[in-house]
Amino acid sequence: MRKNSLDTAIFTIILFGILVLGNLTYQEFIHGDICPKFSIIPACYIAIIYLLLLFIFQIYKKTTILFIILAGFALTLTTFASLGDLLHKIQCPVSEIGIPTCFIGFFMFLLLIILKFIQVKSDN
Repeated sequence: MRKNSLDTAIFTIILFGILVLGNLTYQEFIHGDICPKFSIIPACYIAIIYLLLLFIFQIYKKTTILFIILAGFALTLTTFASLGDLLHKIQCPVSEIGIPTCFIGFFMFLLLIILKFIQVKSDN
């Protein structure tokens, strides 16, 4: 894959996540008790902050290691949320197509890490 294609794919995934999570975060803020909580903080608040930071890190090319670390933290968060949903310990909100949003987040952050590694490898 060419460098511009990887940049476009990474930005597209991040923007998709911001749009989806932005709506979910708004719903959590207005209605409450929609997103699972980590301690007292809704997981969607944490995930939207991660995505906004990843967007900024993707703009500034010198922050690759920070991008990967932050995406790794987000992947860990969505892994715990997905496992909790599978084990019926927590309930993740369900998307309009019937897939729990924590599963979508898990695959989105995993894909971002994979694409970033490919991008780093292609730059060298």
